[in-house]
Amino acid sequence: MASFQMLKRVQKSTTGKLWNSSSQTLTLTDKKVWQGSHYTEFPETIQDGDNGEFTHDADEGEFSGSIVGLVYRRRDGTRWVIAWSNPLLGESKVFTDIQQQPIHWGQIKTNLDKRGKQKFKVSK
Repeated sequence: MASFQMLKRVQKSTTGKLWNSSSQTLTLTDKKVWQGSHYTEFPETIQDGDNGEFTHDADEGEFSGSIVGLVYRRRDGTRWVIAWSNPLLGESKVFTDIQQQPIHWGQIKTNLDKRGKQKFKVSK
């Protein structure tokens, strides 16, 4: 349906590129910022065959990072969940899921922490 690429920049920000190949427009319906800037403008809509890009800045601090979850919705109600953890210390992770049910951020964070994959393109 869609893919995600995360680029790591000296632990100060996360640059993401969300590609939509779902045959429908994706609309941002929810987000959760666990760590990092609450003022980042994530793409509101991503047309089919197009991509949306963003840079999420980490908070200023000794152990801060970029840890965020986004939810994009298709017209049919299907939700694409993308969450990442790009901490100052430790491995970066990405978790994605396709859901029909309501979003539960606590469960998404648990899945990111426990099942998040460390396989993605990293640029330093």
